[in-house]
Amino acid sequence: MRVNYNWLTEWVDIDLEPYDLADMLDHLGIEVEELDITANDAIFTLEITPNRPDLISVQGLAREIAAKTDKKLKKVIDYQIPEEHAQNKEFALAVTTESKEDCARYIASIIHEIEIRPSPPIISERLEKCGIRSINNIIDITNYVLLEVGHPLHAFDYNKIGKEIIVRRAKNGETIKTLEGEEKELTNLDIVIADNKKPIAIAGVIGGEESGVSETSRTIVLESAYFNPTLVRYTSKRLKLSTESSYRFERKADIGMLKNASAYAIYLLKEYANGKLVGKVIDTNPSPYIHKEVSFSYEKVNRLLGKDVKKEEVDRIFNKLSLQKRGNDNHPKILIPSFRRDIEIMEDLAEEIGRFIGYDNIEATFGYRSENPISLEGKEILAVKKIMPSLGFYEAMNIPFIECSWAEIQDKNPIELKNPLWSDKSILRTTLLPSLISSIKRNLNSGEERVAIFEVGRIFTLDDGEEEMIAATLAGEIPPNWYEEKHPIDFYDLKGIVVTLLEKLNIQEYKFSGCKDSLFKEERALSLLINTETIGCFGLLSQDVCKVDIYGVEFNLQKLLSGSTKRIKFGGTYRYPPVKRDLSIVIDEGKPYEDFKNAIKDAVVNDVQIELIDIYKNSSVGKNKKSLTFRLELYHPEKTLTDEEIEEDMENVIKKLSKLGAHLRK
Repeated sequence: MRVNYNWLTEWVDIDLEPYDLADMLDHLGIEVEELDITANDAIFTLEITPNRPDLISVQGLAREIAAKTDKKLKKVIDYQIPEEHAQNKEFALAVTTESKEDCARYIASIIHEIEIRPSPPIISERLEKCGIRSINNIIDITNYVLLEVGHPLHAFDYNKIGKEIIVRRAKNGETIKTLEGEEKELTNLDIVIADNKKPIAIAGVIGGEESGVSETSRTIVLESAYFNPTLVRYTSKRLKLSTESSYRFERKADIGMLKNASAYAIYLLKEYANGKLVGKVIDTNPSPYIHKEVSFSYEKVNRLLGKDVKKEEVDRIFNKLSLQKRGNDNHPKILIPSFRRDIEIMEDLAEEIGRFIGYDNIEATFGYRSENPISLEGKEILAVKKIMPSLGFYEAMNIPFIECSWAEIQDKNPIELKNPLWSDKSILRTTLLPSLISSIKRNLNSGEERVAIFEVGRIFTLDDGEEEMIAATLAGEIPPNWYEEKHPIDFYDLKGIVVTLLEKLNIQEYKFSGCKDSLFKEERALSLLINTETIGCFGLLSQDVCKVDIYGVEFNLQKLLSGSTKRIKFGGTYRYPPVKRDLSIVIDEGKPYEDFKNAIKDAVVNDVQIELIDIYKNSSVGKNKKSLTFRLELYHPEKTLTDEEIEEDMENVIKKLSKLGAHLRK
């Protein structure tokens, strides 16, 4: 929304320079996106939150500024529709609203003998500054009223619509040519203004070309109405028609403003178009219920704010905001004006008090402390959530529903929803990975080169109930750095992350083995074992959601944390030098090297450090075979190992590896 400084000063005395006013508006929660200083004015571009439709007008902003600066409004729009005006039977009109839910109120006035001409500068210049093109005095007046008081109006050419207006749902397949000259096909979820033949406007969005005001128009019907905000938004989004009217209607217009806005427009039409009100002004709901009361407690609000705000100060703020107190101080009720549709509960009133005393003036205190301290398990989960960002991952929080197909792939017994929010997400998740895969796809499609996200959450099955899990996904490219070039993410990048996570959690006794989980590609995945129990898998995901390779990991969090050593013990360094031996073996290509590394570790009697230093594939090694070269560093804490002790360890290793189908490379 755009508004100019000089127009605001017509409503309220402002002692602030434009930049200072912008700062004050920001502190009130009205974001100033841009401030354009001109020779004799300043134009503010504001971002108004959807819950504050009262601020989408000069009047609403002036009310807010006046309340904050302890000023009174200099201008009040309180025009009345003349009770005595020309009653001419020639200008008969009937209005029918088929549903009060779709159109709670509709006011129609007939203005005769209008003169179409350019608008006076006071109107056209203000419209231009606010980003609206000046067309003619009639259209400009409806837009001027919209900007000043915040309620959309529309003008029809009386001679083009017959003598009946019907507010109804469109019929499937009906069409209308809009004021922009576009043909739009309608559905039965669109509200339309129609005559007895066809739609003449899309309610709350845009008028029709055939019923619009033209240079030859002499009599108009002025519409002031309240339409269902949800349906207006649906129509606007579906037809890709975002207008000044739809922007306000979909945020809930002020139903109490309809008559006032109409009377103001009638006054301006008389002043600038010589228009005369004729016939009967039709109002389908002349006495709408527009006020509501909210229970209030000074004590509770002070607890919510964390500050002792005096009763007199609260009453002063409420008075400035047109919030009327009723009843005694022990159990007061606050009468909410119709333009403040965002205030519904006591917490909303607390927010208003906080805005006006300034959140910067509320002293920072320690937050709520539960009587039950965080459990040890909870602290460990928090530790995991801190470790993952240090490894380059962003945390995600997804809804706990997935497609049935994922449970079928896993062969798990899912919990089905009786009334799912989405037809394609009808079960509670049996894995965290599907939502993370979808997030990877969205981010890659948005141009991200590398995406790494994780989630800690629960999965659900009929067999195992609820289980706390941690899952992460990784895709894209590793950026270049001083020790490596840019390259696509691969299995070893993910494995390095898993190993680092285990180290940071101080998990020392673990093994990797082959992965049989159907969510992963077996030849490029491993399972993690702690205390001989499989806690999950990691590797290349078996998915067709995204064209690129996505690597993932999913572990049972409780089982993962159970392997953590609670106390870290520091041992001395080895006093005697290690003995190094390189061992090259030939194995089947599909077998993971971790199985052979674990076998070496089990076979050696002495302390050993094992490192894979080479992988070799060639026809000389054998078809579907590969060669692995391990470097073994053998230690003894109290002496230098003898040749006999080393040979004994190596013989044990060879025997152990042969049982796994490996043989020495020749």
